[in-house]
Amino acid sequence: MTTSNPADRLDSWKEIAAYLRRDVRTVQRWEKKEGLPVYRHQHDKLGSIYAFRAEVTQWFSSRQQSSPAAAGDKTKLAVLPFQNLSGRGEDDYFSDGLTEEMTTQITRLQPAELAVIASSTAEHYDSTKKSLEQMKRDLGVDYVLEGKVRRAGKRVRITARLSEVQDQTQMWAETYDRDLSDVLGVQAEIAQAIAREIHLALNLSETTRLSGMQRGQVRVQPAAYDAYLKARYHLHTMSPGGIRKSIEDFERAIQLDRSYAPAHAGLAGAWALLAIAPFDVLPPHEAMPKAEAAARTSLELDEGLAEAHAALALVQHHYHWKWKEAEAAYKRAIEINPGYAAAHLWYSWLLLALDKREEALQEIERTMLIVQETDPRRLVAVHATRALAYYFEREFERAVEECEKALQLDPGHFMLHYILGRAYRRLGQSAKAIAQLKAAKKSSGDIPLVDAVLGLAYAVSGQKEQAQKVVDTLKASARKRYIPPTYFGILYAGLGDKDQTLVWLEKAFRERADLLTWLNVEPMMDDVRSDPRFQDLIRRIGLVQ
Repeated sequence: MTTSNPADRLDSWKEIAAYLRRDVRTVQRWEKKEGLPVYRHQHDKLGSIYAFRAEVTQWFSSRQQSSPAAAGDKTKLAVLPFQNLSGRGEDDYFSDGLTEEMTTQITRLQPAELAVIASSTAEHYDSTKKSLEQMKRDLGVDYVLEGKVRRAGKRVRITARLSEVQDQTQMWAETYDRDLSDVLGVQAEIAQAIAREIHLALNLSETTRLSGMQRGQVRVQPAAYDAYLKARYHLHTMSPGGIRKSIEDFERAIQLDRSYAPAHAGLAGAWALLAIAPFDVLPPHEAMPKAEAAARTSLELDEGLAEAHAALALVQHHYHWKWKEAEAAYKRAIEINPGYAAAHLWYSWLLLALDKREEALQEIERTMLIVQETDPRRLVAVHATRALAYYFEREFERAVEECEKALQLDPGHFMLHYILGRAYRRLGQSAKAIAQLKAAKKSSGDIPLVDAVLGLAYAVSGQKEQAQKVVDTLKASARKRYIPPTYFGILYAGLGDKDQTLVWLEKAFRERADLLTWLNVEPMMDDVRSDPRFQDLIRRIGLVQ
């Protein structure tokens, strides 16, 4: 291609880089690896290059439209923790929350082509060369997004930079200085910029959503967004106290901006968790209606929030026992966000409760693949669910093997010791069962569920006095805090008292207490399973027709 107009030509790497808004190393890499059309003078000094604007524009446009899906493997991106530049440690929740929200936005781009490393895993790396190389080895990450946040009153400045890990070259950088109410628009702009740079093809619905956010159609009151980020920060502690604090902050966010759908979705999930094992902090009749109301409000405001569908599924599953509606809600959450590991895992619990073992194991395997790809630190929870599936199938030795394998990843994980103790008990190894359940109690803190199963282990090993002490302790605790009647049913089953077992399970039915969903598959109920009263109970719950 020739041209007589010097204005049509770019006469140095610096000019080409400036034209494409990239650094020199990036455009040199593009020329070497991706065919950026660059020419070299035949007679001038070595290194003298030039390019034509029209050709560069055409090449760049075709690059944007190409898709990495043809290459087979997903592109992997990690969002590193955004740095808090405010100088105030108490603002860390804001930068941490913004990091998570940015991760969520990017996850929605194109899950079939892009795998986004979860915040809980990415936070263990930083932007140093050594750390990025380690991330590449550990997780196979291709790109990293780094950010800095400075908040002052109702203004926020966000600086974002996208880099390729292999060559550690910057691909894109931008600074946004906006009113805090437009922070959602900034997130959308960054997400679309990343999509352009790693040439992902956005689906129509997500393009529409992000474009609307950029145009300012979706805004949030600054104080409401601040409260929302605090709520997310507390929720991620996954402790009863942290969840309670998150509810306070979600509710404050909603009071400040009732149209902010993510706050309603977060509130729904928090209320639901408080009525589900292992927390069981509140009676279901107190927590679950609030969770359902918040989830439905969120969906009225934005039907496309996977978190709201998942929260509604938890209510239908654990409280209403509406199995078809729960399954539909889980599937809708997964359809919206195929990489939403929690929704996959919760759905597998539903399938296990309904004794659909093969389908449940398939869902567990899907969850395993997701967390292996994006959040390896969550692998232990998936292993625990797989062990639970083996336990329900009376494959107690396989349950033990699965737990022991997972304990190598996290020796202190509460659920692994809990399931391992129950499996040992069913194998007749009471001493090992008691040892594991004591370990579970030590690692879990104040979770009454562990006390109940420890008492069960004492009971079946013949230590009736110790078991009775656990019963008395739980009854004393029940005067101060909520203890699901299901726990007492479990204990009396271990003590061989069928009448008291069924009395307490009937009380649990009236309260719609958690863990009743497992009754039809729980080995601890095998001794009372043939009792007509038990069969009537599981029919009323809807676990058998």
